[in-house]
Amino acid sequence: MSFHHDFAEWERFSRPEGCPVCQNWPEPADHVTIREFPTSWLIAHPRVCLRGTCCLLLKPHAVELYDLDEADLLGFMKEAQVCARALKAVTGAVKINYEIHGNTIPHLHMHLFPRHRDDPFPGAPIDFRRVEPPVYEEGEFAAFVADMRAALGAGGDLAAGGRGRSPFER
Repeated sequence: MSFHHDFAEWERFSRPEGCPVCQNWPEPADHVTIREFPTSWLIAHPRVCLRGTCCLLLKPHAVELYDLDEADLLGFMKEAQVCARALKAVTGAVKINYEIHGNTIPHLHMHLFPRHRDDPFPGAPIDFRRVEPPVYEEGEFAAFVADMRAALGAGGDLAAGGRGRSPFER
């Protein structure tokens, strides 16, 4: 679903009462919450186009960055910075790409893509739909999640906040 194909559905998803994230709609069982932060959750999925791809999912409902109050905006961007730094350390990426779309699920979220010199998109945009062949061998996704959790730790000023558990936590 995209607002290009079903605008009425996208508009419904844009409101908290119709938002799949805010309403805790079920997600595929293989989504993993890597870390909960005060303003967001860092999640990952094994069927991605680049190894180490993550998504930072905002807790309060918003569609655009300009919808956020200053505290949530600063919190979300600080959490993106912390996650990107850990992602670069864990994956050895040359560059981390940040993408915010919301064309399908409008609830604000940021994709983090680790880029390498030998990735399949040299000098080109990332094609997130290209998930075949799988980028992870048996056990590699679980190892990536464990490494990210270790890199992010559980304490400090970005410890889990009190806005509820991730809709993707199993």
